[in-house]
Amino acid sequence: MLKKAFDYKDKMSQRQAARKYEISQQMVSKILKNNGIKARKKMKIPKRTETQKIEGRTKCGNLYLKNPNVYWILDDESYFTLSHSTINGNDVFYTSNIDATPAGVKYTEVAKYKKKLLVWICISELGVSAPIFRQSGMAVNADVYLDIIKRGLVPFIRKYHLNNDYKFWPDLASSHYANKVVDYYRAQNIRFVEKSENPANVPEVRPIEDFWSILKGEVYKGGWETDDFDVLKKKIRLCLRKMDQNLVQDLIAGTSTRLNKIRNSGFIEKR
Repeated sequence: MLKKAFDYKDKMSQRQAARKYEISQQMVSKILKNNGIKARKKMKIPKRTETQKIEGRTKCGNLYLKNPNVYWILDDESYFTLSHSTINGNDVFYTSNIDATPAGVKYTEVAKYKKKLLVWICISELGVSAPIFRQSGMAVNADVYLDIIKRGLVPFIRKYHLNNDYKFWPDLASSHYANKVVDYYRAQNIRFVEKSENPANVPEVRPIEDFWSILKGEVYKGGWETDDFDVLKKKIRLCLRKMDQNLVQDLIAGTSTRLNKIRNSGFIEKR
């Protein structure tokens, strides 16, 4: 009965189940564990039109078929803040008396315009690039991205992929395919996914999205925070050095598998 109420469903909490079946929450947890049922966080996927689904499936299939035995290089930018209360575990506190709880425990100060650090990284199955940092408020336009490519991607390719055994797959941000950027790709003989071949809105196929989640979890572990961006940069570099390289390799190595899954089955979305 309890297994049926939980398995493959998302509407029931353990506390609700305990009340409904008149057992303890600990018993609910034990029964679920004995049946191999685990709580998992929902993945966020973009809302796609039917046309986008069809085109995305075709392009994912073409990327898979036209690029056998390559090392995929993925790049991305993400923002880091001086504190991160949205990381799992950082937005919860425990108390037996709310009135006696210190303000620093039960409240999180949120600035209207929170300062951010923009971090760029590229990864492949063979390694992780050095991070490139940009100050808050600086948009990644064509000039900025071209500078990032010169300082980050080219050294990464020279370090890990001198045999041209790779394919660089940027996302479809306009700066990534600006004329001066594409001209530079070609001048440097960078093997990249052409804009016309690049599927839109497919974060679940690009494991670098998972990479950011893992990295931020390590940076802000235990409620870590700072008031100094230089300290934040040092923490990011430290976490990158300590990151399990086998985990990174497994993540990025699954790119072709993800592409092939979409090619065979299409996008698995909420019905």
